[in-house]
Formats: sequence, C-alpha cells, structure tokens
Amino acid sequence: MTPLERLNARLAGKPVDKIPNMNIFMFIVAREAGVSYREYTQNYRKLVEGNLICAEKYGVDSVSAISDPMRETAAFGARMIFPENACPYAEVPLITDSHDLSVLNRFDPLDSPRTLDRVKACELLREKAGNDYPVIGWIEGCLAEAADLRGMNSFLEEIAEDAEYLEELFEIIFVQQKRFAKAQIDAGADFIGVGNAIASLIGPKLYQKYGLSRDKAITAYIHSLGARVKLHICGNITGILEMLVEVGADILDIDSMVDFGRAARIFKGSPTAVSGNFNPAGAIMLGTVEQVEAEVRRCIDAGTETTLIAGGCEIPAAAPDENIIAMDRMLYTCR
Repeated sequence: MTPLERLNARLAGKPVDKIPNMNIFMFIVAREAGVSYREYTQNYRKLVEGNLICAEKYGVDSVSAISDPMRETAAFGARMIFPENACPYAEVPLITDSHDLSVLNRFDPLDSPRTLDRVKACELLREKAGNDYPVIGWIEGCLAEAADLRGMNSFLEEIAEDAEYLEELFEIIFVQQKRFAKAQIDAGADFIGVGNAIASLIGPKLYQKYGLSRDKAITAYIHSLGARVKLHICGNITGILEMLVEVGADILDIDSMVDFGRAARIFKGSPTAVSGNFNPAGAIMLGTVEQVEAEVRRCIDAGTETTLIAGGCEIPAAAPDENIIAMDRMLYTCR
C-alpha cells in the first residue's frame, strides 16, 4: 500500500499492511535538508526536500508543510525574529493594550511572503509526492492565532476576563483561516492541520465558550472544500475530549499526558481517529529500542481499528535514528 492508501484505509477502519506512522518532524526535517531552522521556515524547497527524505528514511506516512506557528502572524503584520536554530517569533505583540484591531492586515495568502511560502510548499509536495503520500497543510487555530497576535500571557488574562475585543478578533481570524486553508487545498493539500495548542491551557468552560464553535466552523469549512482536518492541540486535553467529538476532525492528535485508551474509547464510532501518543521526550529520545517498542505496543493495544500512531508532539532532533526506525518497524508487525 502507498502511504495515502494506507491512511485512507485506516481512517475507514479497513485492514492495512502497516498502522500509519503520523510522527511530526520539524527540526529533523531541517537537519535532513542540511539547513538551519531559519532557512527551513523560509525556504519551501528545503522544507519539501527534508520532508521527502524523512518519509523515505523514517517511514512517516505523510508529508507536511508544518514549520512554525507564525505564518499568519507575520501576514497580519507582526515584525518577526528568525533565530538561526529556533522557531521564529514576533518581536512584539501586534495587538497592544489598546486592543486596536485596525493594525491587522486583511491579507491574501498568495501576497504575503510567509503564507505564500507554505502554499508553495503544498504545491511542490504534491508535485514531488504524486498520489503516494497525503499532503498536510497547516493553519493556526482561532485561539492559538489570537494568542500569537496578542501575546500569550495577555491573551490568557483577557480571555479569562471575557474581554470585549475578543469576538471581533476571532471573526477576523476566521476569515483569514478560511483564505489560508483554501489556498493550501487549491495547491494540493489533502489535509489541513489546525494547530490550537493554547486550547489545552484555558479549561473546559472557556474552550466551550470561545473555542469549540470556532474549531467546528473551520472544520466544516475545510470539509466543504473536499479536504480533511487534523486537529493538533498540544498538552493535556483530557477535560475537553468529549467536546472535541463535536468538532468532527478526521484526525485528533493526542499528547502523551492524556490517557490514550480513554481517548480511543471516547472517539470510537465517531468520524475522528485519534493519533498518538508516546512521549516524544521519553523513550524515543532517551530510551533503548526495546523501550521504544514497548511504548509503541502500549499505544497500539490501547487503540481501535482507526487509531494512528505517533509521538504526542514533534519528535525532537536528539532522538536517535535507530529509535525512530524501530518505532516504524513495529507498525508493520503489530497491526
């Protein structure tokens, strides 16, 4: 089976030759492409080159335009800092204490250099991978993008206080989410990853009030364009698992601090496959091959006929090759 055939079959609960390997690689992609992280985040050709190397070398069953969460923030107008070997970040929050939203550019993703670079990555990934691999584009979730624009600490304080400007901000972000997702789908993306990490920090009540309807809306929009959704919320989402069933994402990434068996049971019979959830800073980075195999076995045993296997978040560059390869090998033998 090709990786695309394998993933499609698994999501449908059909037999596969290998449980799909959905590991997230970013720093490793840059390393395999032979470039700094700075260049990886700004040069779509190197991003594509590194992805294709990783797909072949480590058995990952997708290729992805992921690199950092600041593409849209830059397009909205923030001044960016690009460290040599770390994720880019905004020099200062674009939204200040005045909550003046007129500073936000309403951007065409094909006109802003950082969003255009990701669209071109999707296009080239599709060209190079053909129909063998699923291509995953990425956008920021509504809550995450608001935090990127306002600054995390200020955003967390203000969402707890129900700040008046938030509703207008979320509507502006939603319009841009749709534009950016559509541009990547038009370029060849089969999936759009929606990164909404901060949703794990605000608690169930605030997620239900501010996040749930917006994650549902962007998921429905992406589905209307014929693509699928991979929702990625880093951290402990135990308190919102039942709510996330309502979102209807095709894949939900489950981080390592969540009970994977419980998550699999909650989503069993739903349109959502859970993906996870060994600790990326645990056995795969620090352990032996035997410990990696035990962790992968734990995840498989906890799952269902649609479950996908991956680290709970990005696989760190310090993870030994033999551990990453052992993880993939287990997925052939334990299906």
